[in-house]
Amino acid sequence: MLHQLPKRGIWTDQPAFRWEDALVSGNGSHGVMVFGDPVRDTIIGNHCRLYLPQGNSYDLPDMAPYLEEMRAIIREHGYEQAISYYYQKATELGYQGLTMSDPSHPGFHLHVETDHQNYSDYKRSINYETGELVVSYKVNEEDYYKKTFVSQDCNQIIHFLSPGSYKIKLEDYQHPKMSQLSQVDQKIIHTHFDYRYSDGGYDVMIEVEAEGIKPLANEIGFELNSANPVLIRMEILPYRHKSKRSIIRNKVNLSNEYSRLFTKHTAIHKEMFQRVELRLARDEERLQSIWSLVNKAKERGQITPVLLEKMYDAGRYMYICSAGELTPNLQGIWTGTFEPAWSGDFTFDTNVELSIAAALSSNLLEGLEGYFRLIKELMPGFRENAQKYYGARGVMAAIHASNSGKHVHWNQEWPLHLWTCGAGWLAHWYYQYYRFTDDRLFLQNEALPFLEENVLFYEDFLVEDPDGTYRFTPSYSAENGAADNATQDIAVAKEVLTNLSEAYQILGYPEEKIKKCQEMKNKLPAYQVNEDGALKEWLIPEKGENYNHRHFSHLYPVFQSREFNDETNPEMWQAARTAFNKRLEAWLLNEEGDTSSTHGRMHSALCATQFHMPELLDDIFRLLIDHNCFYSSLMMSHYNEQQIFNVDGNGALPQVVHEMLVDFSNGRLTLLGALPSSISKGEMKGIRLPNQMIVNRLTWDLEAKHVELQIVSKIDQEIKLYLPLYQEVEQNQQTIMLQRNKPVSFQINL
Repeated sequence: MLHQLPKRGIWTDQPAFRWEDALVSGNGSHGVMVFGDPVRDTIIGNHCRLYLPQGNSYDLPDMAPYLEEMRAIIREHGYEQAISYYYQKATELGYQGLTMSDPSHPGFHLHVETDHQNYSDYKRSINYETGELVVSYKVNEEDYYKKTFVSQDCNQIIHFLSPGSYKIKLEDYQHPKMSQLSQVDQKIIHTHFDYRYSDGGYDVMIEVEAEGIKPLANEIGFELNSANPVLIRMEILPYRHKSKRSIIRNKVNLSNEYSRLFTKHTAIHKEMFQRVELRLARDEERLQSIWSLVNKAKERGQITPVLLEKMYDAGRYMYICSAGELTPNLQGIWTGTFEPAWSGDFTFDTNVELSIAAALSSNLLEGLEGYFRLIKELMPGFRENAQKYYGARGVMAAIHASNSGKHVHWNQEWPLHLWTCGAGWLAHWYYQYYRFTDDRLFLQNEALPFLEENVLFYEDFLVEDPDGTYRFTPSYSAENGAADNATQDIAVAKEVLTNLSEAYQILGYPEEKIKKCQEMKNKLPAYQVNEDGALKEWLIPEKGENYNHRHFSHLYPVFQSREFNDETNPEMWQAARTAFNKRLEAWLLNEEGDTSSTHGRMHSALCATQFHMPELLDDIFRLLIDHNCFYSSLMMSHYNEQQIFNVDGNGALPQVVHEMLVDFSNGRLTLLGALPSSISKGEMKGIRLPNQMIVNRLTWDLEAKHVELQIVSKIDQEIKLYLPLYQEVEQNQQTIMLQRNKPVSFQINL
């Protein structure tokens, strides 16, 4: 049997030596990481629900009585004294200081040992299209295979081994914050984990089907010598109360037909993966090893079409694997450590939003069900944040969350409790889901109530200046400083009020509700432009700019809410572009910039698509490649040189590709709005757009100066075609009438 190298996927000729470089797969509930070592392999099982309680206090200090005094200090003495006062009062009330959320942790490490030291012809691969991980090698001219997938059908991790002799051992974690009780019974390993600081925990069930199997002495596992293939089925079963699961599970009949199980899984996974398709390369290019492709791009000094295609596929693969029961955390659904950076949690001041950026346009709507489920589970904490910190109804999102939505991740140096627009940013995806689907039940029962809870917070939190304008005080621009009226605060509030007003109109609510939203919008501060001609990050005269920063919060109206463009508000559009250029000069393209950050590069890329800057996209792709921001799976790192496994860049990259090719906002369909010359020819199928449109097919050939587009709408609508990089094209600014479910095709000569 030959190792079928994947056309849609990656392969390399070396095993992994650390968990970050392992092969990865998942089904939105379970995840798996496979090192692929022929002699002592490691399989790490993950589950989206595993966050290890640390025994920290998540009690919030009741700071609402001190809010007005804090505001007075802000007015009279500034933020430094106000934050110091507030922090002192919080500690007097028992606040323990900046606290990380409970960390994501692995469910188990399973080791598979052999005597295959003298192996040759080694390969390991991920097939993004099927979710299968394959390791192959030879020993004395005999072929050996290891194959793994996480079933979308039976919700288990399935692992196949060629016939042979193996020792299969479950690692005894002996972690101080949980207990581990294991039992080996015939062919089943059952391990029961209890968390020491909560009434939760989980079970791990591992069933080994093989010949000549017997328990290992003094270890958790088996040794075996099988003339037939070995099948291992693994399952993680989280629970919230110790009494809910017994230590013994009834034996069940399990099939040893790997191919049958895989066929049932593949039917589900492949259908999801194939909903959209980007074609930039030939098959012979796709079959090259991943590091060969990366090195060729480095030599060329820019992204190659085949590598961009791989990166695009890897981003959608990450989302399919990580979204479903919940939503991707900082590490997707994978970790090999009990101490991941930033707890490997749900970080809401940019990372979660980037990880789901392409969910709707990639037609992976079911993944967002996990996002909405997560928010619903965190809502009690969000409500308590609003009440305890600001005496307000409604919701205030924590910046870091896992087992709790309570906001305890702040101190004087990082006053993140002043960032109040987080819940409004999360609400963006609720209304977008409606715009893409026209699901009015969702709009009525999920989107509208969440938008209303955001507005309740604003009603109680906002204060009025003497001129009747609202003031956001305190206010914070994510991780870049505090001052009244951060631009993102105003932009998010404006989007929330706009979307709620539209929802009321669509659902036929009384006119007074719509009027109230409009009245609140009219009181929001106007955006401001500084002496550089740049959109200000804080809308007060006394706060200056810090351009050298990885966050792009004040450009929210451009990359996220699409509040304005060059046509609807050219003056503000130009100010936003100037602000963006200042960030590029001081941070992104400055070798001495504050820090490297994949999420900052992705927000830069999303801005570049809107400002129609194709050369900048080439620069951003080059930075990722030159600075080694990928592991062999093509999952990304947060920092340069493969530092910190972090998938928000993977989630955002397909959206960058979609927007550089075809994008829709403000009634305008933008074609090839930021397409780099390095991607001169290709084909795209299946992109979903707002207003219930689908791009059936888009092909382009810049050398032949030819574009073909077929688009279909589920509703009657009129849109305007826009080609910003080709202003002389005859069809530029052409109006197109779309009729319900009738595809429209047209050709353009550039």
